[in-house]
Amino acid sequence: MTAPKEELIKKLHAKGFCTAKGQPTTKLGWIHLDADQIILLYNGINRGIQNYYRFADNFAQLTRIQYVLKFSLAHTLAAKYKCSVRQVFKRFGKIPTIIIKAKDGKLDRCIAFYNNSDWKKQRNGFQIGHATVDLLRWSISLRSRSKLGMPCCICRSSEQVEMHHVRHIRKTGAKKPVGINAILQLLNRKQIPVCTRCHQKIHRGDYDGIRLSDLAYNPYESEKRRRFRESRMR
Repeated sequence: MTAPKEELIKKLHAKGFCTAKGQPTTKLGWIHLDADQIILLYNGINRGIQNYYRFADNFAQLTRIQYVLKFSLAHTLAAKYKCSVRQVFKRFGKIPTIIIKAKDGKLDRCIAFYNNSDWKKQRNGFQIGHATVDLLRWSISLRSRSKLGMPCCICRSSEQVEMHHVRHIRKTGAKKPVGINAILQLLNRKQIPVCTRCHQKIHRGDYDGIRLSDLAYNPYESEKRRRFRESRMR
């Protein structure tokens, strides 16, 4: 019994983690997340694949998959912080690690990339009655998934609604925010529900000229107030 390494490479390529030949690339959709969230997402995929194929005769060959994910993580962090991959490893270590401190300055938790070093197969890796692990939990997006239960505030689509985040909207410095960031500043919010398609356009800069009045609706306006305003407009 063997793990389909080439098929896994194809799936990683389809989801934007590598090229068709298996060369690691930047996961563009995750750049806006915090660094610790990005590492946790990569860990979920890496652990899931290894747990699922732990029994396979060619389990040791999955070092290739781990390599792709590790360096895709490095490329993603490099794009996030606008630096080189070498600088990422210099900043976060050979095994990318994030140290999060509490308000008092003490260590809160340490989040590191799951870099497996034990590649010995376990024939009884799966047992009846044990909890199973999904092959690839691609839909994981942590806090990026919209919790408001509302449609996209740009096109009103209810499919694959996510949260666009912006950090430190009050600390923009001398540069005046434009587009969606300017809208979030007016709303005094750090996130806004948008569909995947509009989310990609925001990160491409296609909505730099959008105004608050251009939104389909204000996602933070109370339902009662919205209905009252719409009734007066009629």
